[in-house]
Amino acid sequence: KQWYQRRVAITAGGIKQCRKRAYEHVPVLENHLKSNKYNTPDEKTMQSLSSEAGMTLRQVQVWVRRRQQAVLSTRHTKFVASFWRFVFYGCTFTYGLSSLWNENYLWDTKYCWIGYPDKIWAMKDNIYWYYMIEMGYYTACLVIQFTEVKRKDFNQMFLHHIATVLLISLSYVTGRTRIGALTMLIHDFSDISLEACKMAKYTKRIEAANVLFATFGISFFVSRIIYYPYSILNSVVFETPSALDPTLTILIIFLHVLYFLHIFWFSLIVRVVMTFAKNEQPEGDLRSEEEAPSSSEEERKEKKVE
Repeated sequence: KQWYQRRVAITAGGIKQCRKRAYEHVPVLENHLKSNKYNTPDEKTMQSLSSEAGMTLRQVQVWVRRRQQAVLSTRHTKFVASFWRFVFYGCTFTYGLSSLWNENYLWDTKYCWIGYPDKIWAMKDNIYWYYMIEMGYYTACLVIQFTEVKRKDFNQMFLHHIATVLLISLSYVTGRTRIGALTMLIHDFSDISLEACKMAKYTKRIEAANVLFATFGISFFVSRIIYYPYSILNSVVFETPSALDPTLTILIIFLHVLYFLHIFWFSLIVRVVMTFAKNEQPEGDLRSEEEAPSSSEEERKEKKVE
């Protein structure tokens, strides 16, 4: 992954990595920024901090900006991360679709339950590896989330990763891998256009980003808001022949948790669409880091101080 990000992603994006400027360790300023999640203090707070730190107001402003740059993701870093996810989702969706294409339960979910629970099917090798790849990826996402810049929907993503890992594991050990494979396939589908949209925005290809965002919104609505409850939830609740047991109950609960998260994220999509309808430019990504605002004017002022 690291080699891929450094060599392929950087070349594809053509984005130069911003040099992070050095800064001195100032305990008073450091403690304040950490307690406020590295958000930019207001002018009154800046003046108070300058008195406490024995620095001029402009020196404090420059220090805060450099400290934020050292912590928060740059456009270069974001592009590299999105490029990696774009390739991953594209590959896993293609692999999953090719593995399920000739399976009758891809076209009719009632075949997910024929013979169950008396007969537990032996997993085909391609479905087994599909499961292992997805399980490894979302387990890694669950851990890495705590080392990355905290996003505004950190809690929702944490709940999503917990639900996903639990559903993949439980469907695997209980033999419900057919419905599990369909669920993973649906979720990979719309993520491809989302990451492509982000990459276009990071490289300042605004028209392409708008088209890709529209594609993402449509694919998200069709796959996760319409098809997911109609196909997956309906199948698990009404088509399964087994009696309601603890494992099935947990599956139903967390599958609904995922659907509620879909509704939450779709509301964000609608909010962005409404912003476009008002001829306004939405700020940040659909899932943006809590970054301090950056402007070319501030950069010019900083250079003057130096």
